[in-house]
Amino acid sequence: VEELVGNAVFFQHLDRDGCIAAEPALAGVREKFVGGLRLPGDETGDCKMFTDKLAELCVARGVAFEYGTSIRRVVRNRNRVVQVGTDKGWRTADAYVMALGSYSAPFMRKMKRPIPVYPVKGYSITLPITDAAAAPVSTIMDETYKVAITRLGDRIRVGGTAEISGFDLRLHESRRRTLEHSVGDLFPAGGDLKAASFWCGLRPMTPDGPPLVGRSELSNLYLNTGHGTLGWTMACGSAKVLADIISNRVPEINALDLSPDRYIKA
Repeated sequence: VEELVGNAVFFQHLDRDGCIAAEPALAGVREKFVGGLRLPGDETGDCKMFTDKLAELCVARGVAFEYGTSIRRVVRNRNRVVQVGTDKGWRTADAYVMALGSYSAPFMRKMKRPIPVYPVKGYSITLPITDAAAAPVSTIMDETYKVAITRLGDRIRVGGTAEISGFDLRLHESRRRTLEHSVGDLFPAGGDLKAASFWCGLRPMTPDGPPLVGRSELSNLYLNTGHGTLGWTMACGSAKVLADIISNRVPEINALDLSPDRYIKA
């Protein structure tokens, strides 16, 4: 059964056979589910591959990246940023964009302009595929454990969990076991769990959900942060909106609900 949500988002209610038609490897565990919800318009990709290639295109257009660089000091003059001091020297610009993910909040506190961005920890395991026919074709959401299982070339990426533990980056084995159980339950012969790598990261979340995209309380400091679990999903759109704002163009969408102003007390 195919339905329309709003103006453009199609979804399909699938029975067991429908799920297996979309993901043939589920045939071996058909007794574990009764159906599913499929979003034909959704897509899966490799964000590292995308950003690496994007960086190459930017360099070809004259962009200079300074990897492994630490911000040491920000010099302000009244309501403007004048210079940014790094461990590789001073940098001066007409406009500055603060896009530090979960570390945006500590940075803005130092600027005496706090923002409500909070780290929410997520975990993933990545395992090599041992049997392509027994591995997922695209992405499966296991709603029982709130875990996403994605095929990335010759690997399977399994991610989930929302842990509120500040900036703690310790890897807890109990979280790993949940991820291993989910992929092992649905795709038992798809990958080698013994060879899986274990990782965690911090999602920058805002209290109301949408990111902070727009000018801060400082006239030439702009924010692009707080995207939560949808950083790559919203990356290009957020960049386009912010480029328009910085260039004094009217964005193609109404960006008022993304503005940091919504958190500034009157």
